[in-house]
Amino acid sequence: MDINLVLALFAGVVLVLSAFSTLFQRISLPGPLLALALGVLIGPHALNLLRIEDWGLPRGTLLEQASRITLAVGLAGVALRLPHGYWRQNLRWIVVIIGLGMAGMLVVATGVLWWGLGASFLLVLLLGAIVTPTDPVVTTPIVTGSLAEEKVPERVRHNISAESGINDGLGYLFVMLPVLLLTDPGGAWHELLTRVLLWEVLGGAALGAVAGWLLGRLFLFVQRHGLMEESSYLAIVVPLALLLLGVGKLLGTDAVLVVFTGVAVFGQVIPQREEEQEDRIQDAVSRLFLLPVFILLGLALPLDEWTRLGWVPPLVLTVALLARRLVTVWLLRPLFARLHDRAETFFLSWFAPVGISALFYATLAERHTGRHEIFVYTALAITVSVAVHGLTAAPLSAWLRHREAAPEEQKEASA
Repeated sequence: MDINLVLALFAGVVLVLSAFSTLFQRISLPGPLLALALGVLIGPHALNLLRIEDWGLPRGTLLEQASRITLAVGLAGVALRLPHGYWRQNLRWIVVIIGLGMAGMLVVATGVLWWGLGASFLLVLLLGAIVTPTDPVVTTPIVTGSLAEEKVPERVRHNISAESGINDGLGYLFVMLPVLLLTDPGGAWHELLTRVLLWEVLGGAALGAVAGWLLGRLFLFVQRHGLMEESSYLAIVVPLALLLLGVGKLLGTDAVLVVFTGVAVFGQVIPQREEEQEDRIQDAVSRLFLLPVFILLGLALPLDEWTRLGWVPPLVLTVALLARRLVTVWLLRPLFARLHDRAETFFLSWFAPVGISALFYATLAERHTGRHEIFVYTALAITVSVAVHGLTAAPLSAWLRHREAAPEEQKEASA
């Protein structure tokens, strides 16, 4: 493998997609979808310029580590985007959409997949768990940037961000249940309740909270004593996320959850920043981390295996992806009807894309179980989601803006 060819192709794709990012957003061509398509173009199924096999690492290992790092940095930006006091003021939304919403989405997704795929229950339960969380990195264009600020209300953007951050970390618990049942049926429940729940999830959340508070106090100390330049704030996000990711993994916890809880607490301790600064962080994350991972995924897409599947699995996966969210959110709407009107509820019920987090959990599950079909189905689900949710982002954001503006115009006309 020629490293210069890799640099030229990857950097060239990121440069072009970054330079025309606003144009692509306005015409509803999302960066992840374009990066995925370009990965297919330069891969073995088209121009054959690059192959995953030439990287010297197993496909699963490369994709798992790349998605893990991208997810961590993306979660850090999501956590810092939320304003001071958000968690206390929006506790009801968090409890409903996480406590009941994740369980509901898992049930709906698993039910549709079991009905349509004809696979074993444990396999579809695992696939349902993988696609349950809303991806925090892929939702970034929907909730950040000038177009999002112009068209999507702040409360909707913040609620999408908070939910996608928390449920990605908690998704580990959902994924590990079928993984343990497939690999160690006799001790699965004991392992889930002791090691996974008590230490990896709850212990990881506690570790992240303590680390975030300590690092936040350290930040205030060095800032108060003039030991750090103001511009260093923008450079602290990536190393902070990677520090928490590495420490969390070394201690055997759910490192993704450690990152989100740690940076969320850190963001509440340090002084409130202007949203524009957090958006700049997220823009950089999207360009430098998100797009290359989708190029990698494009190189690795199992197109030949998808052809052998036929037309039924893509249709079933599409129904599962959309129904899991639409059904669950509308069933739960009576519990948060005062927070969001019907237009906002529809927007929230539609935009729950899967992407980097699903890729991470799929490669992790494949490594534990040795079941290659997990990656085949998940890669197809990611491709469908990136296309459906990406292509509808701009028109539905504009529709929401129109619906939000109509009552205000009526009030002004009556006055």
